[in-house]
Amino acid sequence: MGVRGVDGVIEVIMQSATQWVEALRSMGGTGSALYALVFLLATVAFVPASPLTAIAGFLYGPVGGTLLVSPVGMASATIAFVMGRTFLRPFVLRRLATRPRQAAIDRALARNGFRIVLLLRLASIVPFAPLSYALGASRISARDFLLASWLGLLPGTFLYVYLGSLVSSVSDILSGEATAGNATRVLTGMGLAAAVLALLSIAHCARKAANQSIEKELKHE
Repeated sequence: MGVRGVDGVIEVIMQSATQWVEALRSMGGTGSALYALVFLLATVAFVPASPLTAIAGFLYGPVGGTLLVSPVGMASATIAFVMGRTFLRPFVLRRLATRPRQAAIDRALARNGFRIVLLLRLASIVPFAPLSYALGASRISARDFLLASWLGLLPGTFLYVYLGSLVSSVSDILSGEATAGNATRVLTGMGLAAAVLALLSIAHCARKAANQSIEKELKHE
């Protein structure tokens, strides 16, 4: 497929997305419910959450969009977390049995999960759905996962919803123009700072967990 063919496919996708969004806008409460369902299914299936979040701002404004996306996003994260805990955990346990360093990170998540997840969500260094699946396979408590995810996702959710509320067409969101500007540069800077803190926190907690395990083994000898 040549460049023109690719451009044609992209144009068709953008036109279809625009028509879909306009249809949702005309459906009132039913449209909100349908949007929530699409957001839920799409994000569980690894579709990037950022453009969908911005579309909520375009449709429902900063406040309404945030109030809609925040609980639906948490529902999506919870589903991925549960799937990770039920389906992926046995696989992870087999890997941890032969990888002491990864086992130490798993123990660190069990002991300091709230802080680590909060920083990871603020940093956005790991995509939304993969992080939820991975954390489900870890030993972090469901309470720490849910609370830290909600608090960590809220600033980014509001920003993308707000940016979406400023655009005049859905094509601006899909083309990335809606997320280009000073606001996203600020969020990127905050994300980088949070990413560094998250990595340092994980390393510190994992090292501490590993040292405690070594001391425990020495006591039993």
